[in-house]
Amino acid sequence: MNKKRITKRDIKRNLTWYSFIIVTLVALVVLVYFPTLKTLYFSTTNMGTYGTDYEVTGLRNYATLLTSKSFLKALKNTMLLGIYGLLTIPFGFLLANAINSLGRTKLQGFFRVMFYMPNIITGVSVVLIFQYVLKGNGGLLNQFLSMVLGREITIGWITDPALSHVGATIIWLWMNLGYSMLLNLASLQSIPTEIYDAASVDGATRLKRMIYITIPQMKSCFAFLFVTGMINGLSRFTDLYILGGNACAGRPNGTLQTILMYIYQYSFESPRYGLSSAGAVILFAIVFVMTIFNVKLSGFMKGGD
Repeated sequence: MNKKRITKRDIKRNLTWYSFIIVTLVALVVLVYFPTLKTLYFSTTNMGTYGTDYEVTGLRNYATLLTSKSFLKALKNTMLLGIYGLLTIPFGFLLANAINSLGRTKLQGFFRVMFYMPNIITGVSVVLIFQYVLKGNGGLLNQFLSMVLGREITIGWITDPALSHVGATIIWLWMNLGYSMLLNLASLQSIPTEIYDAASVDGATRLKRMIYITIPQMKSCFAFLFVTGMINGLSRFTDLYILGGNACAGRPNGTLQTILMYIYQYSFESPRYGLSSAGAVILFAIVFVMTIFNVKLSGFMKGGD
């Protein structure tokens, strides 16, 4: 069997191609892989404020976190807020259907732009606006409810510990609903109209066309939004940090503290770098496992098309 001889020209040509990705590879090693390994190492130490005179303590930091009520509460908040954030999928689907019913007109283009607009507004600006909208006394939402119900409503959407998750979810939906709507709308418009025409001829009602045609054809879109929505929900920080008064305590009463805020707290506000590194590793493990699960789910849903 003849072996192909590698010439200097082949090596030079391959080096040319590899030169296009060498910068990316170096950036990944320096900015991602090396810091990740250092974080994993620091999570097994008792490193404090100055990063000197520390010792390896093994898995003690992990045991401390997994038996800490505040960390477990932050973990619970992270999961609940991530799940509530998935409401953008059904609401985005319904909104996309309403906009799609307008046909490919200028009016449809207008609504697409208007509903997507919150996605290009900075998170800080959105939170500052909603602090007034969701205010307990005199907030716009409470004023609207008072007008509808005919009595004064003073619900503390972001100050009442029992309702803070609701208020935070309202903000999240407003910021991300346009993105979900746009992807749902694009997926809706990619469905061949001939399928609907054939179903109409066979006497299928609008509801049956929705159940047996539209929703099955949207599985891939739903799977993608589920994967990205869950990952983004698990990494919430900016809006909750501002709602907590620019602190990581997760006010009110710690109900809005997520794992990311917990990590930030023990990295900058009360530096215990070994503990915060262990928290970062736990968050990485959770996101990794959920990503694998979501990708498997996405493949399953695509395979069912």
